[in-house]
Amino acid sequence: MTFTQDIRDIFFNNIRKTFKKNKNFYILTNDADVHALRVLRKEKRFIDAGVAEQNLVNIASGISKKNSIALIYGFCTFLTFRCYEQIKFSLASHNSNCKIVGIGPGYSFSNDGPTHHGIQDIYLMYLIPEMEIYNIADNNLANLVSKNINQIKGPTYIRLDKGIQNFNQNIDYNLENGFNFILKNKNKKNLVISSGYFCNLAVEEAKLTSNVSVINLFKLKNFNKTKLIKEVKKFKKIIIYDESTFSGGISPIIINLFNKYDIKTKVQILASPDVQLFKYSLNRLDILKYLKIYKSNLRRFF
Repeated sequence: MTFTQDIRDIFFNNIRKTFKKNKNFYILTNDADVHALRVLRKEKRFIDAGVAEQNLVNIASGISKKNSIALIYGFCTFLTFRCYEQIKFSLASHNSNCKIVGIGPGYSFSNDGPTHHGIQDIYLMYLIPEMEIYNIADNNLANLVSKNINQIKGPTYIRLDKGIQNFNQNIDYNLENGFNFILKNKNKKNLVISSGYFCNLAVEEAKLTSNVSVINLFKLKNFNKTKLIKEVKKFKKIIIYDESTFSGGISPIIINLFNKYDIKTKVQILASPDVQLFKYSLNRLDILKYLKIYKSNLRRFF
């Protein structure tokens, strides 16, 4: 594995290896194409259900009930909103051992408009009691999660970005804790909590000062909450930085946790506004600047 690969290639190359080793491992898709999995398309355990997400989830649920693992991949908005009832009842309520890999989170497919903008899917899936969520920020974490896919049990939603996310190579991610410092300063003035692609932007901006640390919260339900709260209490201010909307991403997860533990630390939030954006000519960074949530907008919180 090389960190100069596209994050999707790293993830799905490991999935391909698992598929070949484990005869109880199935791959399903809604007519989405992934370069690393093309060689598997003629295999009986590879199922392309077409643009029929409700049927896709029902098939995966049936497969994963009988000592098998089903992995579904496709665009994150299509694999969450279009088949939400099937995910909640056919899959999650039975604790099916199924992994849903959502490609294209946030504004990563910016030119395709709001149908492809994954800015509300996190909390949508979080509302399902049995569903775990992994939000992958970089190539390092993509490699770790995909290599351990057999050990991740139960219904799980995995968000996977695109491009060469060559960040945080030296971070020893702990899947049990569910979060890691990816930048840690001795000064305990500001702590940025982020997830996914925005972690990398947060680190780039935080490195320009000496009073900001950054936590990557990549596991969003069964993470080590006590340990996170212990770290949070050391800081004077918390900044939640999220590409998703306030109500659709990590913000309500963190705010609810702080309320539960009666955290009095000042909290500020920089997240995507709750709008459907019909800006087809803008790339991802242009959209972030247009919405005033780019890394430079983070500076005023320090």
